[in-house]
Amino acid sequence: MNDKAKPRGTILCLVNSAAYSRSYFVELAPHLKSCGYDVRFALDSHLSDVVYADGEAIPDAWYFTDFLKQSYKYLPTDDELARHTWSSLLPDFDRFLTLEIPPPLGTNVKLKYRHIPALLARFFDNIFEAVRPAAILYEPVSNAFAIAAYRAALASGIPFCSLSPSRIPGRIELSMSGALGDDVTIGSIFGRAHAGAVSNESRALAADYISTIDTQVPDYMKINGLDQTSLTSKYLKPAKLAHFARGLRYRRHYRDDCAIAFQHGDPLALSVAFVKRAVLRRLRLNTVHRYYQRTLSDEPFLLYPLHFHPEASTSVLAGDFMDELSTIKAIAFRLPSNITLYVKEHPSAVALQPISFYRQLDAMPNVRLLAPELATKNVIRRSRGVITLTSTVGFEAAVLNKPVVTLGNIFYNYFPNVRSVRDYSGFSDAIRWALEYTPISTSDILEATAAYVEFGAPGSFDFFASLGKPQAFASVTKLIVRELDRRSQQSYHAPSP
Repeated sequence: MNDKAKPRGTILCLVNSAAYSRSYFVELAPHLKSCGYDVRFALDSHLSDVVYADGEAIPDAWYFTDFLKQSYKYLPTDDELARHTWSSLLPDFDRFLTLEIPPPLGTNVKLKYRHIPALLARFFDNIFEAVRPAAILYEPVSNAFAIAAYRAALASGIPFCSLSPSRIPGRIELSMSGALGDDVTIGSIFGRAHAGAVSNESRALAADYISTIDTQVPDYMKINGLDQTSLTSKYLKPAKLAHFARGLRYRRHYRDDCAIAFQHGDPLALSVAFVKRAVLRRLRLNTVHRYYQRTLSDEPFLLYPLHFHPEASTSVLAGDFMDELSTIKAIAFRLPSNITLYVKEHPSAVALQPISFYRQLDAMPNVRLLAPELATKNVIRRSRGVITLTSTVGFEAAVLNKPVVTLGNIFYNYFPNVRSVRDYSGFSDAIRWALEYTPISTSDILEATAAYVEFGAPGSFDFFASLGKPQAFASVTKLIVRELDRRSQQSYHAPSP
């Protein structure tokens, strides 16, 4: 630790089976320690130890599966169970159901999923009693493990810091609310823009982004690799085979851990599910392509961008609407008869849905399925507006001064040309508002965009691509220290998940 660094408290880093998350946070830890923070770790299981550290456990870390082994004699009572709900498990079961994976605890005769929320609460209560962390550090809240940590942070009045790449290339952002209340935070910056909350530098960056939006691609879209449909290039390479071998080692030598790892269970079953999904995708690809419309007609339309599944952007931020086929039906049959709904395929999700999904879209008389390669910004400009769960397309449409209706908890809800809908009963009024929309002033769009720029900072964030790059970790560390220092000087109120 830097001798000049004043002690700042403990940061609790969360690690689960997300690819390279363990490696990333372990490499980040010395940078945080040099600024005066102690860094501790809480992990869902030992899987990441085996896959990314040759089986070596993190010293003095807390493992939920180790905690479960000690808790078998003390499973939650009925009164304890009644204080929790199933809601935190929705993201994990969305993944199981989407990938068609049997829930890992399905054959366990004693530990049941109904016990998990209460046991996770106990787990984090124990950690908080032991170290009283100053903050939790993770990516945006995305699963039951993280939701439990977020609720513990909320109860203790400490921030849940979530790292993510910005929608503006070359920038990163750190949410103090697990990305569950960023619209409030950025909206506050927007509201104070004329009082000096937004710098001239942020305004200049925002103006440049707006003027060059057609060529702007978020960093995470450049490197996610989810649009690959070739099986050989995706799976038949040394890194994937080595990953499979490490998963086999975990299954063989960590049987007790594997049996109670409620989020993933047997990693080989996950690998098989991903390969099966890729094979089915490849088989249906030609059929799905026949449903795509590759040109825009002159008819008036609203745009609905499809999401990639499973993902926290739907299961956490828009859980009530994550069945997109039902959502599309509800929208389409509330439209005026002269308006069409254009549904645009997600470039990373081509042919991932079953053929029946595309058939039903095609059968609806006022729905058109657009090919993913169509230039999204051009489609936005031609549209009467955008309806989306939480897609980045909604942010781009807001920047382009189009009316945007969101169906989830997303950061750009603060834009003055965005209306958020919480349930189906609000669809008709929101559609009417969008179709009657009059563009707002370009200065308001600039200020709203600049507020988002102000929220972030220069840098890059990716669990894998950042490894071995000191500058990437230095920029993240600088942002974490800045925001925690700023937060310590202000009152803090986080939303409930």
